[in-house]
This record gives sequence, structure tokens and C-alpha cells, in this order.
Amino acid sequence: MENGRVEEFLDLYKKLEQLLKQRYANDSGRYESVVARYENSRDSGRMKDELMAIREIRNLLQHNPKVNGQYIVEPSDEILAALREVIRQVEQPKLAIDFGVKANGIYKAVLGSSLLNVIRVMKDRGFSHVPVIEQNKLYGVLSAYTVFEFVTEQGVQILTEETKVKAMKPYLPVGKHKKEYYLFMPKDATFSDADEAFEKRDSKGRRLVAIFITEHGKADEPILAMLTPWSVVGK
Repeated sequence: MENGRVEEFLDLYKKLEQLLKQRYANDSGRYESVVARYENSRDSGRMKDELMAIREIRNLLQHNPKVNGQYIVEPSDEILAALREVIRQVEQPKLAIDFGVKANGIYKAVLGSSLLNVIRVMKDRGFSHVPVIEQNKLYGVLSAYTVFEFVTEQGVQILTEETKVKAMKPYLPVGKHKKEYYLFMPKDATFSDADEAFEKRDSKGRRLVAIFITEHGKADEPILAMLTPWSVVGK
């Protein structure tokens, strides 16, 4: 049995552990190891089965490393290749921006848009949230709920073609939404960052309905992409 292959496996596994400890530094988690944590995350993707085998081999080598001076198992070339691929995945994670709708594909409104036309497009195309852009930056979001608030609180009887989106200005800023909230993330945010964010509610119990990707994750920067929960489901 070649000890060199075993040593390479153990060195690679140690590197994987170090990378994952950095990733999960602020995550107490409920798993026995950071590798198990990664294995059970959606980030592991198609490598889940290989990761299970890799952990089992490593545990055997750690707890019962040698018999008569020989390692009891020897990782195959395929296992070593799989371990290298996992490390590559961790070092080069999928980016959230690649799963969102890019800026030029986002249906957007401006304050001067016809409110009735925007509502028609939302109905026809199944949009629940439409970014409102002013001076190339996000002014707010028009949603089905904000329209409901506007109509009921303002006692609006009829919307005409002349009614502009700007009539809803007090309801549009993302900080004004009572039932939903939004996040801004930088362009290097990972798919995992977005996926985990959509699973949480904020301190007010509001659900996250959209993530806007900007250069540095700041609200006053142009939008590069937009993600909704549907952007990450099943990915």
C-alpha cells in the first residue's frame, strides 16, 4: 500500500477543514464537523455522496490508522480527485449574482410610470414586486401589498391612466414595507449567502422577498441583479 497516497489524502482533508472553518466561523451549527456541515448543505451539490465516503475514509484513518505498520485503507485515485474537486468548489463558490435576473432583464418602473400600466404588467407576467428606479438607483419597491395599502389608506376609488407611480411615494421605500423586507448584497456574495438569507425572517417576523446585488452591497448603488426566493429554489 502506498503511504504517499494516504498522506496526500490526509493533507487535502486538512486543507478542506481549514477552508470550511473559515466559512463557518460564525456558525455554531449542529454537526459533528465542518465537513459534515458542508456535506449537508446545498453547496455540496452533486458531491454529497463523495463527501460521505471521504469523511468515512478519514475517520477510519484517524481512529484506526495502521495494522502491522500499514494503513488499513488506501484512498483511490477517484476519491482523491473528488476531494480536490470539493476543495475547488469551496475555494470558488457559486455566486448569488449568477442566479439572479441581471439588471437589463429586470422589469422596472420609474416614478413617472403609469401605475395602472405597471399593475397590468404585474398581473399579466406574474410579478409580485417591481423595483422603482430613480436616477439609476433603487428608490423603492412596488408590490401587491403596497398597492393594497395605498388604495385602502388613501381611500382611492379609481385608478386612471394618469395616476403615476409617484402617487405611492410614501409606500415605496424598502424600509417602509410592513410585511416584507429586502436585502442588499455585494457582487461577490455567494449563492449560499442568498440561500440562507431567504430561509430567515427578520426581527419583526417579516419574510425576505428580494435580494438586490450591487457593487458593494449598498442601497445607493446601481442594481446589478435581483434575486427572489424562486431564484434559489431547487438550485
